[in-house]
Amino acid sequence: MIKLVNASPLLKAKKLIKPKKVTRDDLWTLKALHEHLQWAVDVELYTIPFYMAAMYSIKDQSTEAGRLIKSIVNQEMLHMQSAANIANAYGTELQICAPMYGGEIPHLDFDLDTPNPKDIYYPYSTAIGAFDIQRLNTMCIIEYPDWSVPDSKQVSDEYGSIGELYSAIANGCHQLRECIQGNHKQVNHFERFYPDTQLTITESHEQGLPQVNNLIDLIVDQGEGVAKDAQYVPPEYQNRVDDVQPTWDHYEKFTYMLKQPLPETFAIEPYGERQKKLQEIQLSHFNEFLLIMNETFTTGNTPKDFATVMYKNGAAISACWQNGVLPVFSMSNES
Repeated sequence: MIKLVNASPLLKAKKLIKPKKVTRDDLWTLKALHEHLQWAVDVELYTIPFYMAAMYSIKDQSTEAGRLIKSIVNQEMLHMQSAANIANAYGTELQICAPMYGGEIPHLDFDLDTPNPKDIYYPYSTAIGAFDIQRLNTMCIIEYPDWSVPDSKQVSDEYGSIGELYSAIANGCHQLRECIQGNHKQVNHFERFYPDTQLTITESHEQGLPQVNNLIDLIVDQGEGVAKDAQYVPPEYQNRVDDVQPTWDHYEKFTYMLKQPLPETFAIEPYGERQKKLQEIQLSHFNEFLLIMNETFTTGNTPKDFATVMYKNGAAISACWQNGVLPVFSMSNES
């Protein structure tokens, strides 16, 4: 079993909350695991535009807040890569689609847990916006670590936190470990930042399970830091190349920023034709980003223009903010 199910003393003292409903058999099927691994990729992808939009709204990217959220965005890209590598090792046919903002966070129901982080971090908004108190509260909700472990054999349709989702996935991966295919569509864009960490799954069947668990541990330890007495990223998962606080997980970074003065951000201004054109250009670059992510994570082959597309996507989001335009990530998200 992976580390995240070893509850801290605080969690052990809490009443364990089970999901509201169990809609499948207790034992995992490969179909159910594929579905859950797709959900993990969905959740990781959801955070990237939401965090990026807030990051680029900060006027001075060299500020502490700008550098901290940049480190988180980079790690969310790593988490998406890691979730995709696990999914591909189990033969999941991934689909990478534009996230929808302004509504519920996909596949998570925070009302399932006590305390409910939405009652702690308020007001919050899941709409794309500047780095403000509403967005920062939402980031704390997404990364909230104080969760209760469900029955380890049960499979649910919704989970109360990211940590709970990955706990379920870990159980499914363990039960279906003989399905692991080593070196199947594996991608590694972060090797130089984590030279001491295995970021791909190269072994098959039982031998590949420790590598699967390693990637799950990386995602959860860097993100929520659940089930630990202190918020601390283990040395093997620390980015000491360009992370200003490599020992802090995402939740600790966000709650720290919540206690600091907010950085100055760009304001949204009335739109003219030029501003609308910038928004259209930005959306087209994001669509290119989605296409290249699909090609990369559904084939395991990285296109030569991968880095260029990544750069243009960020530059277009930044250009929107600098011209008083709200970035958009699907036509239905457009203001």
